[in-house]
Amino acid sequence: MWAYALIATGSINWSYQRNEPNVVTNSAFVIVPGLVLFAITFNKTLAAKLNSKAAMAFWGTVGGLALIYAFIN
Repeated sequence: MWAYALIATGSINWSYQRNEPNVVTNSAFVIVPGLVLFAITFNKTLAAKLNSKAAMAFWGTVGGLALIYAFIN
């Protein structure tokens, strides 16, 4: 769900700021982590590691910072 939230927020950000300069770069900061996280779920070895507390903390921090960036920008 976190991956989908990042991808959706980045896409919405892109849509609303379509005419702004650097919109691709700004939205990519949100979309790319979501795509990476989504891709990890297709690899059984990496997906199993997502259940660790360290991975949850890492992706929670990365996603949280990306969402804050999207809302501030």
